[in-house]
Amino acid sequence: MVIAAHNEEAVIREKIENCLVLDFGEARQEIFIVSDGSIDGTNDILREYDGLCETLQFISYHPRKGKANALNVAVSKARGDILIFSDANVIIDKESCIALLSPFEDSEVGAVCGKVVVHARGDEEVAGESLYMKYEAMIQRAESSVNSMVGVDGALFALRRNLFRPLAESTILDDFALAMLAPLEGQRIVYEDRASAVEEVVPSVDDEFKRKTRIVTGGYQYLAGFLKQGHKVNPMMRVSFISHKLLRWLAPFFLITVFVANITVMDHVMFCWIFMTQIFCYAMAGLGFFVKKFRKIHLIYLPYYFVVINFAAFVGFFRFLTLKEQPLWEKVERK
Repeated sequence: MVIAAHNEEAVIREKIENCLVLDFGEARQEIFIVSDGSIDGTNDILREYDGLCETLQFISYHPRKGKANALNVAVSKARGDILIFSDANVIIDKESCIALLSPFEDSEVGAVCGKVVVHARGDEEVAGESLYMKYEAMIQRAESSVNSMVGVDGALFALRRNLFRPLAESTILDDFALAMLAPLEGQRIVYEDRASAVEEVVPSVDDEFKRKTRIVTGGYQYLAGFLKQGHKVNPMMRVSFISHKLLRWLAPFFLITVFVANITVMDHVMFCWIFMTQIFCYAMAGLGFFVKKFRKIHLIYLPYYFVVINFAAFVGFFRFLTLKEQPLWEKVERK
């Protein structure tokens, strides 16, 4: 198991305690926690547990080099046949690692994604993200049953060690790049419902906007590299990638096109109703943007979340074109 951490003093103790109770069945395990240039109390907490058991191994270094480098460092020292990746703010159910490992009995399976439930401490905005993740999980299950998932949830997933390739330090979407190594080698990415975990989500849609912008920028970065290197995947995987990922990243351009086109065809009552529906949704989103207390109302919050996320995809596209996104991620402060 590999966990990259940067300034995670708020959650790292809980993560270590969680790792100590995980059940791996008959498999022998190593757990690497890499502190990537942490300057808070993360390293002090890690030292408290140093030498507690052979299973836990801590690595720390300065200066910060990014998550991709942290993963490369840990994997270079790991000896297992299966690599499990998790984040510092993710608490894994005790039996989940056994469930995450079991699909690898099928030689065609190259990566396995766990089921992650979002949770927020306090009164943060999570309705939109929670609904989105339920929708995402539904798609992932369908893809897994038909052929292969496209990417994984980086909060909890596993990969065959022989598929791993060192990540470039400029990599933005490390989890996506790693998971896609499986279909590139003709193997599948599958969804495992029994491997469950809880992730503390970012506190607000404003912060979620930054995260989604980065995800879309990283997605375009991966796609550009994929096309440049001339990789090939099976036709079913190609369809899944276009429909699940690419069309979603391009959704804001479709929304703009639909809105403008609708203005030009107002001579039919049906198109008038469609236009009024769009106006209503964007008006609700505007209320959510300007009056924060209204975000507690689902009729306002969900359109607001939808618009914010699609605007993030719009910004992400231009960030990719201008190369403004940096691989070093400044995470949102957790409570």
